[in-house]
Amino acid sequence: MLGGLHRELRRAYAAQGMLYELHFDLLYQCDLDCEHCYLDDKKKRILSTEFWKGVFDQAAELQVFQVLLSGGEIFLRKDLLELVAHARSRGLFVHLKSHGGHIDADVARRLAELGVTSVWLSYYSTRPEVHDAITRRPGSQQKTRAALHHLAQAGVVAIASIAVMQRNADDWRDVVADCESMGVIASLDGQMRAAHSGAEFPKDLSLDVARLSELETFQLERFGQDCDVPGAVGESAMPPPPAGAPDIDWGSGKNCVAGHLALYVSPEGDVTPCVAWPMPLGNLAKGDRLADLWRGGAAGRNGIDQVRSMRRQDRAICLSCEVREDCEFCAGQAWVETRDPNAAIANLCLQTRARTLARAEALGLPEPPMPAGLLAEARPRFLVRAAPRAS
Repeated sequence: MLGGLHRELRRAYAAQGMLYELHFDLLYQCDLDCEHCYLDDKKKRILSTEFWKGVFDQAAELQVFQVLLSGGEIFLRKDLLELVAHARSRGLFVHLKSHGGHIDADVARRLAELGVTSVWLSYYSTRPEVHDAITRRPGSQQKTRAALHHLAQAGVVAIASIAVMQRNADDWRDVVADCESMGVIASLDGQMRAAHSGAEFPKDLSLDVARLSELETFQLERFGQDCDVPGAVGESAMPPPPAGAPDIDWGSGKNCVAGHLALYVSPEGDVTPCVAWPMPLGNLAKGDRLADLWRGGAAGRNGIDQVRSMRRQDRAICLSCEVREDCEFCAGQAWVETRDPNAAIANLCLQTRARTLARAEALGLPEPPMPAGLLAEARPRFLVRAAPRAS
């Protein structure tokens, strides 16, 4: 029900061209060292309490609906609860993302008093040795699980963000069961993306297609075709058109909410389409205003108009793909890896392959076609030389 409510709200914001959600990383520093973390440069400066309060004021003036405060580890900021209180005082719905190591019963109660909408905690395994191997910090599993319990006891919506990779490929079902026993929502994600620098090391930890397909099958069994998590921030899909609206052909559709309903702000004030798409649009710490950047055009002097002009039909290889309807394309990942937001990349095509295999099995259908991007990767490349001119 809540997933449907959020879709309706996004649809209303989209119809008015309004900014629905903002993702803020308040710092990149963290006291864990997760092996799959895409933040390979954590030495960003930390901006002041007053700076972030001013940004929240700008968000409120734009009637932004919700914000996600993340990091790094946000509880390393001593002013975090002060910032949450300010955002709430301006009418913003607030989501937090953390590893939970600094959330005890008192902090959980305070978050409940502030009316935080949800808290997302990274939880990888019920086995401490596996979880701690991923975070590379002994004792982290015990602290994260305790934080989930404290939040649930305090009445805060707690969501376990379960990144599934090679190391915990045999553990995620137990994590889901453990979350259900605590009254915690479990959110599974098998996608590893390249680091912000373009480095491949997080992707090297990815599951193979067979394991990814198992994950997709489990999701289908849990949610059917509707896998929305209540209160999720930065969802990839655009809100569907209202019932009775004319159908939009696939090619003219937009890729995702980045730049259309959502923006991201880095610890140094850089504004980008989303956290997965670090293409600069402006900088709030250097005097840019959020409203100007959002409006684009001459006032914005940035690339947001380019982002908004992109359509699925701009992805040349995808036009020929027989399973394109099942693809959750990410322009940000494509941009990080190739500097072309319309490029087909293997990581996303593998996800699509796993998804289509799972759905075909669930419906008793024949094996689906391969994604065009994987076919293109497998296709031999020939060097074509011009014929010699006749003498």
